[in-house]
Amino acid sequence: MLVAWTVKPLAQEYCGTTGMIAVPTAETAEAGTFRGGAFFLNDHITPDKLVCEGEKYNTGGYFISIAPWSWVELSYACTLLKFHKNKDVNEPVGYYNEDRRLSLKLRPLKEGKWWPAIAVGADDMQQFFEKWLAQHGSTNYQNAYIVASKHFDIKGYELAAHLGYRYFVNDMNSNRRGVVGGVAFRPKFYRDLRVMAEWDGAYVNVGADVLLWRHLYVQAGLTNGKYFVGGLSYHYTIHF
Repeated sequence: MLVAWTVKPLAQEYCGTTGMIAVPTAETAEAGTFRGGAFFLNDHITPDKLVCEGEKYNTGGYFISIAPWSWVELSYACTLLKFHKNKDVNEPVGYYNEDRRLSLKLRPLKEGKWWPAIAVGADDMQQFFEKWLAQHGSTNYQNAYIVASKHFDIKGYELAAHLGYRYFVNDMNSNRRGVVGGVAFRPKFYRDLRVMAEWDGAYVNVGADVLLWRHLYVQAGLTNGKYFVGGLSYHYTIHF
């Protein structure tokens, strides 16, 4: 049975488009929705290329996003990068640079009673096609995906299932290429709360998020069931 949508779809904190923790979904935000927030990423959820002096590191960042229509989402995200100051090995190491990227998601098929929603998208799209033709990517999050989502009503409780395929351009992220997906659950007594489990291509992640006072979004999770990831953001919808 198709669920009557009564809550706002929630975002992947590290990129700003609608999704789970590190897995995109075919859900899209309501037209006119703006989001802005900050996030923390442990070194197990970041791409393998994100290293400093040969070691991966924890990081964070921020994003802004907009859904001008209910079938399209755009976001701009920055992840802090660790370098020697001024790229001089004699200088101290710190978060002196950012990975800036644009993401786009399109939902050509809306969910129906008997079929799922379908969405396609790309992260770091401003350089995507150039790097694809070169058969490598110099940026950390460059990927494209297709995903399907279906919602079910079980006596007032909502169960969502998501399944997709994602391709990272950079060979250093080849372990995350392939099938991704997950499930999410919302209780009938508080539909703005969501608990979830996902497969991001490398790890099983679990977590929960909640929309408080209609605008404040809080997400917390565990990568591989062990390592904290999370964020805070502000959501606001302008009704045209």
